[in-house]
Amino acid sequence: MPDIMPEFSQNANNMHKSVIRELLKLTQQPNIISFAGGLPAPETFPTKDLADAANRVFQKNAETALQYGATEGDNQLKAELIKYETSRGLHVETKNLLITSASQQALDMIPKIFLNPGDCALAERPTYLGAIQAIQSYQGRIIGIPSSNDNDGFNMIELEKRYERAKAHGDRIKYIYIIPDFQNPSGICWSLEKRKAILEFSYREKLFIVEDSPYREIRFIGEEIPSLYELDQKGKNMGNIIDLKTFSKILAPGTRVGWILGREDVIQKLVTAKQAVDLCTSPFTQMWIAEYLATGKLEALIENTRNIYREKRNFMLTMLDKYMPKRYDLTWTKPEGGLFLWITLPHYIDTEKMFYKAVEKQVAYVIGSAFYFDNPEHNSMRINFSYSSFGQIEEGVKRLASVIGDEIKAHEAGPRGQTTPEGI
Repeated sequence: MPDIMPEFSQNANNMHKSVIRELLKLTQQPNIISFAGGLPAPETFPTKDLADAANRVFQKNAETALQYGATEGDNQLKAELIKYETSRGLHVETKNLLITSASQQALDMIPKIFLNPGDCALAERPTYLGAIQAIQSYQGRIIGIPSSNDNDGFNMIELEKRYERAKAHGDRIKYIYIIPDFQNPSGICWSLEKRKAILEFSYREKLFIVEDSPYREIRFIGEEIPSLYELDQKGKNMGNIIDLKTFSKILAPGTRVGWILGREDVIQKLVTAKQAVDLCTSPFTQMWIAEYLATGKLEALIENTRNIYREKRNFMLTMLDKYMPKRYDLTWTKPEGGLFLWITLPHYIDTEKMFYKAVEKQVAYVIGSAFYFDNPEHNSMRINFSYSSFGQIEEGVKRLASVIGDEIKAHEAGPRGQTTPEGI
């Protein structure tokens, strides 16, 4: 059979399978406790209310729901979203809003409209793997900016250094990509000070900021911090923030519906890009969600989700304190929201190699190196606390701690049974 690789486009050859999804194939055994997937808790899904909303759509508008729809999105859903965003302090008009097939579609369209081959985006390191895949698939590059020691956003000194170095090398930098609220994978949240600082940086350098906000509403500890979109709108109002939202974490991931907030000219270019991708997001699904939103139950649902995740997060932190080896070089983040926390291990532990040992002990995580696009760090992992039961969290952490403890003991014991080479 002839080699087909030369026939693929450069864009196709820049596409890489998700490391996470490939490793997750190893976790599909019935006794595996998996902290790997970014899965919301099924007990948060409002199944009856969604079923009732679907029935109303078929009773009232079946023919419209099963027909093609407008690329920009269903008018009823857009009206509900405008009400929702208004209640959260934003001013949003129809021209500033585009419905998408979840936020991953938005992540794919952003580099499609902004990046030429070789162009760059600035991003956190580590950052969301789906964004890395999207940028690389359009032959874009990422300049990674580390977080500050306080884990409250970019290290601004490093941002200035790396940005100036990139410009001196002739790099074309088109936008900044960040997840300021409970970042995937680390769980950290940007402080108000850092949000204002990155906003001023973007104004000075005339850069767009892509604010990825899938977890923003899932804050269960502390006070809400204004989004960059809100800070810009209520400040200089330069219109350089593109905010990506989704129902995947606040309603149900199976809805596969999200939305983009942005200035009109950006939204119109994204509409053109979307026409070439899927013509329109499922009209039925949009009308279904609009029917649910019209009940006014979303806020109560989000509050219930916060309460469930707060308990699970607190329990996982307690179990980590209880079972993990007590070492200065074994640490984890303590997120105030979202679905994940980030564990950093001693420098000599490679979590990709350790993953197979963890699966043997029937526990799984996501390797930290999957979230890097330059010089990956191998001694970290992402674990999810939202999906597993309390019993699974305790047993899973116990198993994971055992695997890590074995790695530490093996390193401290040093090489065993080696013979002295001749001549020494």
